[in-house]
Amino acid sequence: MRERFRRALDMGGIEFSSLVSIATIGLAAATESLTWYEAPAVVAAMCASILIVRCGRPFAHFLPLAKRLVPAVGPLIVLVMTLASSLVAQRAHLPSGRLALICLAGSLGIVLLSFRRRPRRKAVRIALLGNAELVTALTQALAVHPSAGQIVGYVGDRSADPIESHDHPLGPKSELPAIIEHNGIDLLLVSSEEARRAAFELLAANCLDMKVRVLELVSFCEETFGLTALAAIEPRWLESVLHPSYQTGIPRSKRILDVVVSLVAGLLALPVVLVLAALVKLDGGPVLYRQMRIGERGRPFEILKLRSMRSGGEGEQWSSRTDPRVTWIGRLMRRTHLDELPQIVNVLRGDMSVVGPRPEQPALAEGLRSAIPYYDVRHLVRPGLTGWAQVRGGYAGSEVGSALKVCYDLYYIKHRSFSVDCVILLETVRTLVFDRQWQNTGAHRALAFPANVRVLSNQTTPFPRTSSI
Repeated sequence: MRERFRRALDMGGIEFSSLVSIATIGLAAATESLTWYEAPAVVAAMCASILIVRCGRPFAHFLPLAKRLVPAVGPLIVLVMTLASSLVAQRAHLPSGRLALICLAGSLGIVLLSFRRRPRRKAVRIALLGNAELVTALTQALAVHPSAGQIVGYVGDRSADPIESHDHPLGPKSELPAIIEHNGIDLLLVSSEEARRAAFELLAANCLDMKVRVLELVSFCEETFGLTALAAIEPRWLESVLHPSYQTGIPRSKRILDVVVSLVAGLLALPVVLVLAALVKLDGGPVLYRQMRIGERGRPFEILKLRSMRSGGEGEQWSSRTDPRVTWIGRLMRRTHLDELPQIVNVLRGDMSVVGPRPEQPALAEGLRSAIPYYDVRHLVRPGLTGWAQVRGGYAGSEVGSALKVCYDLYYIKHRSFSVDCVILLETVRTLVFDRQWQNTGAHRALAFPANVRVLSNQTTPFPRTSSI
């Protein structure tokens, strides 16, 4: 019973948010804060809050701000829906102060409980079957996620490279059942199609009654780190974006979100843009900087930005926070991303979306295309002002950084939805205010850009080399 109660308080689930929503309805009814025609709206609001929290939970888990606020949306939706029903019914007054107090107290309670210390659980013991070179990379990545498990070693032949003497071999594949039992393996990760087939053949023949569970390494990285590991990806992964159920193009709901957010943000940002434009003009040179970028389906388009570098200093090369070409006002704009406000016009034009992979310069995109596997998959969707890679990875600055951002982009392309976009927008607010992206990015780079990644590059892109780039 105690364990079930702890799970109910888990901010990664929907149970507590639903519980507070139901309690809100009960308290509102007990205090006579609801009328007979407001009650259906409140019930609908509870169902909507459960749906939103359920859809946003897997993605909010990776983001500090969204992780605390997504479950708290339930009681607030009850208040908003009650207000809407009041307006529809043409009532002259707002919902009672008691109902508003109950809803706000419920949301605040969820936020406060999200700061509680989670109970320690037994660490999941993990063994890798397949690519032995990935053991070290996976160990580094799990070092910042100790609750996800610990790597015991790998099953297979010892690496022929004497440098890899620390790769912790557990034994050959033929002894898999004995290895699982002797080392207490809870989770077996398979890193290739060959390893997957061998694992299920051995488990089916010898150890179906064991408690060990089997999961593909790519799926494990997506669920644990919020990225698609290029080091473990195979062509079969493309099934996720080539499946008949996968929606190509831009959904109507996403386009509506783009237009609404752009118009609201444009009106709010107009005074700021005018002030910044005047400061940029005082520095000399044009206010706006126009640059060609690669958009959806590899089509080039012209992006708009407030000029943040000295006039004539721009070019197709990597930029960073400490770039010497950046002006004094440009440094402030880059730190707060205010130089990208004119791209709202690109969103309204349809060249960009509010949420999506960031568009890259043609020359840099061509080099990354030949160096990083599956790079062109990010061109399946419209580029965005912000995105999963931006709130998780920050600036790229190199091929290695770009490979890591591609890992995040692939994850977003596979899981994109309206709820994911809303979670990303919520987390974007935190990065704008605190100027701080994901803090453990470096631990994931080994999964993103292994030494032999170039061997895979040119054979695994779905677009031909003769694209419009």
